[in-house]
Amino acid sequence: MSTSVALIRGVGGPTALRMPALRSALEDAGLEGVTTLQVAGNVVFEPEGRSASACAELVRRAVQESFGHDLPVIVRSHRQLAAAERRNPFVGTQEGRWVMTVFLNELPRSGAVLDPDSGTPDLFVVDGREVFVRYADSVATSKLQSTWFEKRLGVIGTARNANTVAKLVQLTS
Repeated sequence: MSTSVALIRGVGGPTALRMPALRSALEDAGLEGVTTLQVAGNVVFEPEGRSASACAELVRRAVQESFGHDLPVIVRSHRQLAAAERRNPFVGTQEGRWVMTVFLNELPRSGAVLDPDSGTPDLFVVDGREVFVRYADSVATSKLQSTWFEKRLGVIGTARNANTVAKLVQLTS
């Protein structure tokens, strides 16, 4: 059986979740093999035959019921995570914390176009349900945040740096 990961967007600050409580809430909701990575909303679990959309909804509902936060959830299987890591053209070109994958909940809307000359030294590539980004100097000060891509592509996304993606690939294998 393939292990999957739920990427919960917006975990932190006023929507911080305690990882032991999150694991318990998800197990109570019916997920098995639940483990978390960091405190940023990375949840590894066994989907037990559920579709990615059913798992995303289960996690979202459990977070809302247990913590009162309605946070978007994007689910990827081990195979999808590993494929995204392999396709990221910026892995190895910059320190891992400056290389991001923005995981999208669906394909960008038809006709959505982004100008690759974003006016910053940062680079990005849209590839299916992922956007790969390489930050030249700082993630925090760049305009190329998940919300920048969301507005232009008409989808929801959540970003993880290359170090985190590599750890998630390892945890889901």
